[in-house]
Amino acid sequence: MKIEARNLTKTYGTFTALRDVSLEVADGSLVALLGPSGCGKTTLLRIIAGLDVADTGSILFGDRDVSDSKVKDRQVGFVFQHYALFRHMTIFENVAFGLRVRPRHLRPSESEIRAKVNELLELIQVDWLAKRYPSQLSGGQRQRVALARALAVEPQVLLLDEPFGALDAKVRADLRRWLRQLHDELRLTAVLVTHDQEEALEVADRILVMNEGHVEQVGTPEDVYDNPATPFVYNFLGRVNLFHSRVHDGRAFIGETQLDGSEHRDGKVVGYARPHDIDLDHIEVDDHTTMSAIVARIQNIGPVVRFDLKRTDTGETLEAEMSKERHQQLGFQVGERVAVKPHNLRLFPGD
Repeated sequence: MKIEARNLTKTYGTFTALRDVSLEVADGSLVALLGPSGCGKTTLLRIIAGLDVADTGSILFGDRDVSDSKVKDRQVGFVFQHYALFRHMTIFENVAFGLRVRPRHLRPSESEIRAKVNELLELIQVDWLAKRYPSQLSGGQRQRVALARALAVEPQVLLLDEPFGALDAKVRADLRRWLRQLHDELRLTAVLVTHDQEEALEVADRILVMNEGHVEQVGTPEDVYDNPATPFVYNFLGRVNLFHSRVHDGRAFIGETQLDGSEHRDGKVVGYARPHDIDLDHIEVDDHTTMSAIVARIQNIGPVVRFDLKRTDTGETLEAEMSKERHQQLGFQVGERVAVKPHNLRLFPGD
């Protein structure tokens, strides 16, 4: 089921939660709504679900305009951050709940309900917990049950609002891999709200990055990470180094360093480069293509070595990283003066 949001605007008093937001979710795909708290992503999800109504704009499921349809008529499955399981019901009965409360003429038989619930519990790998209660399960197990309950009613669309936000990092990592595998098996159209960049990059087919109620960028995980459209996206998706510069006659000047700036007009610019896009080398001769910095700290983080650097010209801090093998070859030491050269430097107009 394809989902389309067209030109949505939503205000609460003087606060504008959504500003002319449009979104398209292809049939069978998983799209992540990514952004900081208060950016409008949960408001957008609630409007898709029918839990809230936009001031202007429309929501389409396939070719059907559902903007004025009630929640129960949209056939949406919703998974919340805090599970919302019924504490007095067993895991089996939690999953069966949506089927048991259907109108009599739409309600499956008891044998059909049991077959459906057992199938789902096996699918989410908690069938051995069917007779337990939510308080007897771990957080990760409870979230799987919440997902099974949403799937039991065979929704057209699955909406997930920070589903792993209350879990610790290791469980989150395991569950998002499991969710991606489950989605690939079911091919259900899904929208995931998250503020976790790694989660969005790992799970989603496409990412919509939001900020202050509007869309900053839409694209594949590779698109938004490798080719950020705005400084906000660069800053929000992972760590980044900033280089304040000025372009003159096609050259970008960062202190005494000169880099290509031919795509920009003369004037102030800000360069963005991620830590893995910073090349380090031992200083032999100074030239105008590198800048110098002092190694302030070296951290070994698994297979990666991270460097905190202090520029010798401005005192600004930079961050670089390289593989452990590369560091063993170069043998940098704390306090050493090194040559720094950013590659894949992206320039944006500065203030």
